[in-house]
Amino acid sequence: MKNTFLAFDLGTSFGHAVIGELNDGILSLQEIHRFENEPVLAENHRYWNIEFLFQEIKKSLVIVADQNLPIESIGITARGIDFSLMGDDGIPVRPLLSGDVNNEGSFEGFAQRITEDKIYGQTGVPVSHITSLFQLAALKKKDSELVKKPKHLLFIPDIFNYLLTGIMNTEFSIATTSQLYNPVKRMWDHDIFKALGIPVSIMSRLAEPGSVVGSVSNNVSYETGIARIPIVAVASNASASAIAAIPAIGNSWIFINTGNICQVGFESARPIINKKSQHLNFTNNGGAGAVFNIQKNLTGINLLNKCQKAWKENNYTLADLVLLASESKPFTAFIDTDHALFQDSEDMPATLTEYCKSTGQDIPQSHGEIIRTILEGQAFKYRTVIIQIEELRGTKPETIYITGEGVKNELLCQITADCCGIPVITSADEAIVAGNVLVQALALGIVKNVAEIREISGKSFPSKTYEPSETEVWGEAYKLYLQSTSSK
Repeated sequence: MKNTFLAFDLGTSFGHAVIGELNDGILSLQEIHRFENEPVLAENHRYWNIEFLFQEIKKSLVIVADQNLPIESIGITARGIDFSLMGDDGIPVRPLLSGDVNNEGSFEGFAQRITEDKIYGQTGVPVSHITSLFQLAALKKKDSELVKKPKHLLFIPDIFNYLLTGIMNTEFSIATTSQLYNPVKRMWDHDIFKALGIPVSIMSRLAEPGSVVGSVSNNVSYETGIARIPIVAVASNASASAIAAIPAIGNSWIFINTGNICQVGFESARPIINKKSQHLNFTNNGGAGAVFNIQKNLTGINLLNKCQKAWKENNYTLADLVLLASESKPFTAFIDTDHALFQDSEDMPATLTEYCKSTGQDIPQSHGEIIRTILEGQAFKYRTVIIQIEELRGTKPETIYITGEGVKNELLCQITADCCGIPVITSADEAIVAGNVLVQALALGIVKNVAEIREISGKSFPSKTYEPSETEVWGEAYKLYLQSTSSK
């Protein structure tokens, strides 16, 4: 029997619509529409272009209707944190991009009403200027009109579910990223809202991943020709959908979900919120199947993209860069890929040179040496986080699952296995979409549980295992990495 679904993923630079066909336990994916996701610039701020994105979603629905594709439901994923505040008219105001809100000084004032320890203790999310909480605190401090009489707050995937159905709710995995949600009580945190001075009533009913939000509205159905099919609250936080599709068995594994930002962590039936997790800076993000992904966010392929941009006259693809790195000597220099210098860099190769000079190291000379230094830095960072996971969980993982864009980077996969001394298994590079589709199937009763989702994913997409080698050499190199990056 064949079942057909439509998945939207709204990434940081583009969005796309993908048809997922589940046929006798095998999932296939086909993109039918791709569109830019460029922010709107207004009054020196960057905003999500909600109007444009919704038009592109509706264009995708027209394609489905014109081709008479028998889709049974629709699901939408995006990143967490960003939100829209709405008034009585129910029209979403363009959400600011999370890095574009001036939150300077917002914590100091907020900390007088609620401490950093209490914020983490009640939300399981480390204090950061980019969280939804501190975006709201910054708007409140500026006395923004948006927070004077708000009626509703919706996060990005929930906005589009609302525009498609007319029904407001907030999906669980997105809620957990906000620092407004209490994962122990499984509800919005009233103390947080009291400290903000904003009524908790602006928050919508919570929806579990794999629940039906509603059906396509009459207006959208009339405009696009699509039938009034169900809209599903999938694991709407993109990384949660990707993790749901990892073909893992048991619990002695960790995940590395790769992209511009990557997540390293493990699944837990309960949130892990204590002094140790706070000190190690782990966050508790919800996942499909009512689990929590205990994870850290790290810099991902963004540094490679910055090199690609700096060397644009060479027309390198990412595959070209990885090939150059694989042909270069190892351990030229050691870098902390999460260092603030790299996050703000407009010229990554020049910044890397500056970093190496300031730390008294040899400077990578060739393009291949620069890229290899970055990839090795990522592998060392993975090892550091895995050691922290062992400390937090009390057991050593037996397997690392890499998913997302990094599965195509064979050099990074191999050196991750070598550096960490743990086998690496790759899964679908389109794991976000795969997870989106399969959670829709869960909502419609076609798939029983997350274990079956993972079984289907494992059968549907090719994987590769990278066994550790030269672990002693990497162990010595890791010591040099720690010496070179400590207190830098």
